[in-house]
Amino acid sequence: MGHQTIYLTFGKAVATRRRKLELTQAELAARVGISRASLANIESGRQSVLLHHVYGLAEALQLDKVADLLPSLPKAQPEEDVGMFLLSDDSVTPLGKAQIRELIENALAHRGKKGDA
Repeated sequence: MGHQTIYLTFGKAVATRRRKLELTQAELAARVGISRASLANIESGRQSVLLHHVYGLAEALQLDKVADLLPSLPKAQPEEDVGMFLLSDDSVTPLGKAQIRELIENALAHRGKKGDA
């Protein structure tokens, strides 16, 4: 999940909950200690959110858990499913299939190394 998707999903959750509680952006922003413009940018996914503001938003939105505002982590696909449609395509040569498989394996190995850091 990309950074932009995370902020868009988070912002949508904030806006949805704020509307459910019938709060204006100005009212919620005042409770959290941020400007109304910042809240508008958060809700639209245009602004990164500091961790203490995430907690402030969750409290002001009367949520028991901060996680209620956060998008779920995407489930990793099993390695054998990745690129399977390309590897089963008869128009791809055996050499092409081997190259695709190598690219996928390298990408998955690289992704694992980034997570270890």
